Amino acid sequence: MSPHASNVKIADHTAGREPERELKELAAIGRSLRAIRRQKGLTLRDVERLSGGSWKAVVVGSYERGDRALTLKRAVGLASFYEVPLDELLGIVQVTQKSKDGVIFNLTAIRGKGRDLAGDDLIPEALIRYLQEICRLRSDWNGEVLSVRSGDLIALSVIANVNISAFPQWATQHGLLLSIATS
Repeated sequence: MSPHASNVKIADHTAGREPERELKELAAIGRSLRAIRRQKGLTLRDVERLSGGSWKAVVVGSYERGDRALTLKRAVGLASFYEVPLDELLGIVQVTQKSKDGVIFNLTAIRGKGRDLAGDDLIPEALIRYLQEICRLRSDWNGEVLSVRSGDLIALSVIANVNISAFPQWATQHGLLLSIATS
């Protein structure tokens, strides 16, 4: 045993219960998987059909619901199938100095959330209304995306009750964010 090994603390999961953090992370990954599939315009059946049965609809659906753990090997394969980077598939957003320029929201997701707010208690209704109001003021309901400047990120993070540096990742995990705008 390494002399450093005695200093490493590992959570005890022998009781058979998943910690709350793991459940939240599985749910966030699932939302990211679903958002990407929907951005591609695919149903679960489409995924199974287009993959030649390599990706069963019931399995992908269970990943999206967080009912089934996604192995690294399967995550890499699914990212390849969807033709997206692995970090995007998993909803990982790198917050850098450049990312403070703004973010790009998925208007389709925003419209969908606006119609069905009861379906996701984690997204404040005020946040959806704020984004919809930006669209209304810009007369931009025909577009697919909404670019939001860094000044708006402060208000959005306050409304979402999320630290501003964590807001892009939070928005991605909830299927609202397409990407981080860079200049």
